[in-house]
Amino acid sequence: MESANWIIELAMILGLAKLMEIPIVRLGMPRVLGYIIAGLILSFYGLKFSDVSHAIATLGIVSLLFHAGLETSTREFFKGLKESGIIALGGVIASMFFGLLTTIVLNYSLAEAFAIGVVFSATSVSLTIKTLDELGVLESPEATAIAGAAVVDDVLGLALISTLHSFLQGSGFVISVIEVSMLAFALWLAVSLGFRALSKPFYRVAIKTYVEAPLLTLPFIILMLLSYVAMYIRLSVILLAYALGLGLASHRFFASKISKEITPIIALFSPVFFVYVATLVDFNELLMLRVESFIIIAIVLLIMGFLCKLLGCYIAARIAGFTHIDSLIIGIGMTPRAEVMLTALTIGYRVGLISPITYASLLLMVPVYSVVIPPVLKYLYVKYKGIT
Repeated sequence: MESANWIIELAMILGLAKLMEIPIVRLGMPRVLGYIIAGLILSFYGLKFSDVSHAIATLGIVSLLFHAGLETSTREFFKGLKESGIIALGGVIASMFFGLLTTIVLNYSLAEAFAIGVVFSATSVSLTIKTLDELGVLESPEATAIAGAAVVDDVLGLALISTLHSFLQGSGFVISVIEVSMLAFALWLAVSLGFRALSKPFYRVAIKTYVEAPLLTLPFIILMLLSYVAMYIRLSVILLAYALGLGLASHRFFASKISKEITPIIALFSPVFFVYVATLVDFNELLMLRVESFIIIAIVLLIMGFLCKLLGCYIAARIAGFTHIDSLIIGIGMTPRAEVMLTALTIGYRVGLISPITYASLLLMVPVYSVVIPPVLKYLYVKYKGIT
């Protein structure tokens, strides 16, 4: 029965993703790396996602970004906006600059350079936060700055992703950069502040309804509606998902309840998205490329991806008043990439702005930085701050 093929396909995707997750987590690396490996294996054997699996992948990333928004709040966002904003902005500006440098270094087109800049700009500091927690310095000023900058970075990154997403709809380059970025940030602000104001009455209404699991189903319905609105007006589907979570997070009890109930959905569906990201790698196309070309491009992009965050955030942190060592820690701590970067990379590749060889090279940022960053941070704390 051909119509039922998606069932075995989904079982295969989830099964291999979870199988690869086990050794990766045991090695102390982000579990998303296991999902990427699973996707690469499936891509090598020729798996192409069906419409059903692709829809589930979209559901997974929307749920994950909603959950990420629940982990902070607009109060925290605006509280540390000055220092964190300077650091995040420095990283994003440097990322876009290094992206544009690829027009000179790798002879890329302006459109592909812009897409690479967007990919460079997306930070994921969960690995950094975990490392700082293990070192016992999570309450330090530099750790607080990294956490705050990550929130601002997410907002800027999502706005840029929405700009990139507009290319899929055929918008012009200049119009996209200016108008879509402004629209994306305005909508993000409206949804996050709107649901911050509505979070308490929303909770009171939800608990008085007779629907099953109201604290999960009602926010999830709104999540789907906002995702549709984002897609309808040609923005990235994840933009308003994050904003909704951020707004509801101001009611901490409500947010913790939603977070607990949505976790199983994320554990089940978000791996499908990251497997999908890796299956976009076409090994037939890569085999047609020269190995030397791939290695050179991968090394150049890995170095540029590292330097853009290190230099941009370091300089910004110094401007914000941090010491040389603390600024260095902040710069390195803002380097890891994961979920948001993979989303931007996937959109850029699907639109045709990013070539197969560039796509495969940028995927390497996740495992390489995941291996390099923790020991470097530990060395800096042991060498210069006396942490044992």
